[in-house]
Amino acid sequence: MEKTFDITIFGATGFTGKFILTEVLKTAPRYFAGQKLRVAVAGRSRERLEKLVASLPSTENNNASEMVEPTILIADVENEESMRAMCRVSKTVIAAAGPYRFLGEAVVTACIQEKTHYVDITGETEFFESMMFKYHAQAKEAQVSIVHVCGFDSIPCDMGVIYTKQQLMKSHEALPSSIEMFFKVHVAGNSGVAGHFATYESAVRGFGSAALLRQLRRTANRPQIPKVGPTLQVNPKPHWVHKVAAYTVPFFFADPSVVRLSQQLVLQDKDLQLAPTPPVQFAAYVCIPNFMVLAKMIFASSVFGFLTRYEFGRKLLLKHPRLFTMGVFSHDGPTNQQLAETSFSETFFAQGFSKELRDKHPNAEELLQIKPDVSIVTSVSGPEPGYVATPKMVVQACYTLLLQKDKVPSGVLTPAVAFANTNLIERLQEQGIVFSTVQEASK
Repeated sequence: MEKTFDITIFGATGFTGKFILTEVLKTAPRYFAGQKLRVAVAGRSRERLEKLVASLPSTENNNASEMVEPTILIADVENEESMRAMCRVSKTVIAAAGPYRFLGEAVVTACIQEKTHYVDITGETEFFESMMFKYHAQAKEAQVSIVHVCGFDSIPCDMGVIYTKQQLMKSHEALPSSIEMFFKVHVAGNSGVAGHFATYESAVRGFGSAALLRQLRRTANRPQIPKVGPTLQVNPKPHWVHKVAAYTVPFFFADPSVVRLSQQLVLQDKDLQLAPTPPVQFAAYVCIPNFMVLAKMIFASSVFGFLTRYEFGRKLLLKHPRLFTMGVFSHDGPTNQQLAETSFSETFFAQGFSKELRDKHPNAEELLQIKPDVSIVTSVSGPEPGYVATPKMVVQACYTLLLQKDKVPSGVLTPAVAFANTNLIERLQEQGIVFSTVQEASK
């Protein structure tokens, strides 16, 4: 059966889904010049979908809207046939409906069954690791690409590691050894930072399923990543780091898990080893600007961590999001001013071994005792991460599946594995997600 739609946005009426649709309307003419991109919006409520389509800019004097006129599809995760019908007519699906632990698997299985490519914006570690464990072989057999974490979780970090490795390898033919990433949020005005309840709910559910994630990892039994060079020391305690001029705490979102998975997938599946991704030790931290903010964060995270262990605690957290996040998360989400005044940066400090040094010490065991002799600093930066940068990233990931599928392997994948051989980074640069070298590689 012919695929009627190039892109279907499932969950388009959600808070982030609306931003994703707007991004498609805005950017489609640039990347599909001379073509009429066929787009559908999907969900279970026809009324909400009709209101969404009616709210779009008038087609009068609007080239983007003239080119992209969304069609409504009704699909409900509790109705398997409706999900398969949606995927049957779609080349790609952008899954924007969460929490993914409740709403995601039905989309993944329908996409595999109907040979439809998939991207999402999940940051729920248990969900995407479970999908990889359960469906990677089926997706490969169906020649379908299922690519998780294509928003702020975790394109900047996962593709940033790829970019940093490439820059390191270009200089002195260096073999990467370790990368440390430091994440910062920047606020230009006085409006502060805010997030939507849906993001918060996913975090509550995710932290509450930590035991399930540990069990899943034991069952999956993924390969150990080979270590190159001395062990990278990870500091688990809050501490001041001079090179980023901030207090830091270990990164508590999905990125470290995603970077690890990217390397394990390549080790585990020989069909994925076409991508030049040598193993690297990795650690990630969140930067806190001052001690007062650090103290508040430690208090809030301690309460949050305790309550997510228990059902009554999770209910309490979900009932009072403003209270437990000190006003950051709410059902209203961020204002336009907050979105405009917020940005992010991720700085990568990498070390490696030059070819000259490796020639002197050809035995890998010797490198474990030798200090790396090449270092480089890179950065990925962009606008507000959750609701401005995320739509840009997931839309460009989807465009990559449409435009460069021959360079994207099949299976259930991370961004680095899926897009290592594509021009995704270049197109993200065009959309204001900047990959740059801060300090050239030096010996």
